[in-house]
This record gives sequence, structure tokens and C-alpha cells, in this order.
Amino acid sequence: MKTIFLASGRSSRMEPLGDKNLLEFCGVPFVLHLLQNAQKGGLKNFIVVTNGENTEEIKNILQKEGFPAQIAIQENLDEGQAGGVIAGLKLVEDGDEVFVLGGNDLVDSSAYQDIFKQSKNADGGILAKKVDQYFPGGYLQISGKNKIESIVEKPGEGNEPSDLVNIVAHFFRSAGDLRVMLQKQTLTQPDAYEKALTKLFAKKTFLAVPYEKIWQAIKYPWHILEIMETLLSQQKASISKKAEISKSAQIKGEGVIIKDGARVFENAVVQGPCYIGENCVVGNNALVRHSILNKNSVAGYNTEIARSFLAQNVTTHMAYVGDSVVDQGVNFGAYSCTANLRLDKKTVKVTIKDERIDSHHEKLGAIVGARAQIGIHSMLMPGAKLLKEELLGPGEIRK
Repeated sequence: MKTIFLASGRSSRMEPLGDKNLLEFCGVPFVLHLLQNAQKGGLKNFIVVTNGENTEEIKNILQKEGFPAQIAIQENLDEGQAGGVIAGLKLVEDGDEVFVLGGNDLVDSSAYQDIFKQSKNADGGILAKKVDQYFPGGYLQISGKNKIESIVEKPGEGNEPSDLVNIVAHFFRSAGDLRVMLQKQTLTQPDAYEKALTKLFAKKTFLAVPYEKIWQAIKYPWHILEIMETLLSQQKASISKKAEISKSAQIKGEGVIIKDGARVFENAVVQGPCYIGENCVVGNNALVRHSILNKNSVAGYNTEIARSFLAQNVTTHMAYVGDSVVDQGVNFGAYSCTANLRLDKKTVKVTIKDERIDSHHEKLGAIVGARAQIGIHSMLMPGAKLLKEELLGPGEIRK
């Protein structure tokens, strides 16, 4: 059996943030979290499909951790998911069983064995999550005893063929069958992969494998906060002996992780679950709660950081950062603020590719690209974005 892991997507819906595969959660890149989780679930013989731009970084991550995997590069990203799978299949024999994993989905590791068991008398199986709220992904049309008839991609709210979302954890008894169907598609057409599967379903028996445990997917920037909450809840508390914690600082709650070289100054509070990375600073009177601060980031004097994700080398000065996602190298000037709650208490909408998308979050702050600079007394309204290296001047408001 081979496992194709797709890490070649453009992450265009995540703008202004960088490659979601490389985002670090509790010091571990997201791609590695997913691969190790799949390995724990019994998958093996990994082929990681990259996009050229992230190839070297992913190679370095795998080598550093000693994770066994081959690399396949998807040359034409316009070919989408179908092109990524074909790139991976170049390292797979037709007679091999193959698992295809998306680079978006975090599931319980037991799910992979469930797929094997429940599809043992079929030609393959697909993990299916029952949802009660519309998700912008593919939905399974089924008949009889969970036999899959088709995948309907992004049908729009109210047009779903079922309440079962297609999670990209796909098992194929024969890699050759999958290859043949993909080769018949025009790969640059939308949803070529799903169309190939629908034709395969007409000839072979594939089963929807019901799944009721945790599922987190990164499609939009605010999903990072949901993944963060899940991964923080799974971490064991640990405070490095090489960290400096003031006697008057308070470490409260469960699941607090403080790494080597971190410094927590007088009267600061770290409220768990929380991750304070290597060489981070939590300044005097600062409050950090339910958040991730990656390596070399600073919660400066009198700053509050609440339920937020901060990448490496982010600095703050007497600021408030709430329910926000902040890429690396960003600076928050003194008295800057990310508003995270609408006055009318409605859920926050965010502009994604010129479309207003409802996050379904009542609290959601800013989404800030790498190395953006935020001037003193400036404010970002709920769901606001700052582009990579953009400057928000002193006293300015971004809506």
C-alpha cells in the first residue's frame, strides 16, 4: 500500500497568509502534524506531493524529523487536485492499493483503520462526515448501504445531495483504476478529480465510511484558529527548565507549554491551554490566553493576546490582539487593537477572492500577512485583512 499526501495546493483562499502546510502549531509544521497522525493510524509508504515553491522547505521538515517519505512535484498547479494525484501516482504501481490524503483535513487517527475495515469487501472507501451546517466542500450522493454514486463539489447551501461531506481520506483497492479515470479527464477543468471519481463509482463499488469524531479542515484563514484550539487541547503541559519565569508571574490552567529560552516577566499571566515558543517574551503585566506564540514572538508590556495564532517573530507593544491570525514578522505598534466583535453581535464576514464569506464566528479579529507593520493607535475591525508587507499608518482604521 502507498499513501499519497497532497501538499501542492496554492492556498489561495488563505491570502494574505503563507502556505498553510508550513504554519507551525505548537512548534510543529501543519504538514508534519497530518503526516504523523496518518502514520499513527497505520498508513505507510508516504509520497508527499509538493508544488515546487514549498518543495525544499517540506524536504527539510521531513529530513529534520526523520519522517520517511518520497517527494513528487506537481509541475502544473492549474491541474488542481487531479494533477497532484497524478504526480503522486507516478511513484505507484497499478496493482498497488493506494490512499489519497488531502493537505487540509485533521481527523482522528483511528479513521484510517475504519476505512480499511468497512471497505474490505468493496473497491474502496471514502471518509464521510455528517454535518448540520453548510461546508464549502464536496458532498457525497449515496444509495443503498452507503454505496457512493457521485461527489457534488460545492453545491451551495440548500442544494446538498446529502448531509455527508467528502473528507479527502480516500482508499483505492487498485491504483490503476484511479489512474485510468484521471487520464480521461481534462485536468485543468474544475473538479476534474471529483469527476474522475464519479465515473469510477459507476463501474466499481465504493463505500461512504461514516465518521463521527473530530474533524478540522483548513480552507479559510479562520480555520487556523479552530485547528489551534484542537491541537492545543491535545498537548501535555510542560515548562522548560531553560525558560525564565518571574516569581510574580502566574501560569494558570491546563495545557501550558513554555519552551527553551522563553521569558515571562513580572506580573504577567499565561492562561492555558497556551503555547509559548522558543525565545518568546511575555512582558510585564501582559496576558496571553488560549493562544499560540511561535518562536521569537513578543507579547510586550501590558499587551493582551487572546485566542490568537502568532507565527514566528511577531512583536506587540501595549496592544490587544484577539481572535486573530498573524503571519511571521509582523509588528503591532503601541495601543494598536484588533476588534473582534461586531456591535450588532452578528457573525463576522471576511472577503475571500472578492466574495464576502460568513465565518460563522461571532468573534473574529484580523488576518495579517507576513511582515505587515501596524502603527500606533491603529485599529483593525472584525475580519479585516492586512496584506503581506503592508503598512497601516498611525491612527488608521482598517475595515
